[in-house]
Amino acid sequence: MEARMIRLREKLAEQSLDYLLVTDKSNRRYLTGFTGSNGLLLIGQNKNHLIVDGRYTEQAEQQTKHCDILTTSDAVNQWGCLARLIKNRIVGFEAETIGYQQFLRLEEVVKTANAKLSTTNQWIEKMRMIKTEQELASLREAARLADQAFSYITTIIKAGMSELDVANELDYYSKRIGSEGPAFETIVASGKRTALPHAHASKKMIRENELLMIDFGCIYEGYYSDITRTFALGEVDESIKAVYQQVLTAQKRAIESIAVGKMLNDIDSTARDYLKNEGLDHYFSHGLGHGIGLSCHEYPAVNKASAEMISAGMTFTVEPGVYLPGKFGVRIEDDVFINAQGNVECLTKTPKDWLVIK
Repeated sequence: MEARMIRLREKLAEQSLDYLLVTDKSNRRYLTGFTGSNGLLLIGQNKNHLIVDGRYTEQAEQQTKHCDILTTSDAVNQWGCLARLIKNRIVGFEAETIGYQQFLRLEEVVKTANAKLSTTNQWIEKMRMIKTEQELASLREAARLADQAFSYITTIIKAGMSELDVANELDYYSKRIGSEGPAFETIVASGKRTALPHAHASKKMIRENELLMIDFGCIYEGYYSDITRTFALGEVDESIKAVYQQVLTAQKRAIESIAVGKMLNDIDSTARDYLKNEGLDHYFSHGLGHGIGLSCHEYPAVNKASAEMISAGMTFTVEPGVYLPGKFGVRIEDDVFINAQGNVECLTKTPKDWLVIK
């Protein structure tokens, strides 16, 4: 973590800033190891300060290094402590992620301290793009847990269960085998509801001969996995199988096109162009993927607007989808890692052959 601080101090010097204020929870954890839900991290050229209220003092002392722990009586008083530290200084802040109310409070503090604010954009997020071996180990385990949980859930799904039943069973089993919790609200959709890309699991009963889509993830040591599989309970129409194969081909082509030095928007185009040739691009309504790490959806986005170049050490999802309104939808998603040799590894390893549960 000290190496990360050194890089940030170099950025501070380049921008002639005295401090960087870190308010994003995941960024705070990335830099210090502190997992508490509240706190202000102030990075300086000579010293770092982690300002917490009394609920988190012991936790901060146990989890963090290279930081001066400052304890206040409550969360409100953290801002007063900050004001004393930044008096007459120039402070960078995380313009991309700071909440509106936090920003208003920060403006008040800066005025009181006769300090100045300067925007910074994705300094830490860009560092987080490239994973260390330790981070990769956690990501691999999060993916392994998701694979195991999906394998389990396919053994208990049956007609008459509700989508919500399946989601609850999946979340419970995932925690039993070691996940710290669901990566996000688990998506279980059946029948026509698979045409909704982010369908909430509902009380709808799953029926025989219906399509199902499950999108979920696990968390291990703070690192996330995210996987989607679409499959059938019994026999479904041949048109569904055909679209499934087209989406699978789009995903395979996108993964095969990944190369160090290539732009992320190029791999989005690879999947999108194939679906366009199949007459399905109009039904592919989202980007191809997103970064994954200490957040389930983190920088960089993988879409047609992505301006980031692919580098070794990156992890992101590849998840093309086709959604035919009122009919059905298909999405297939995996987490990929680009190793030092530039080769692509799928962290999620659940098979993608057309699956029928009988």
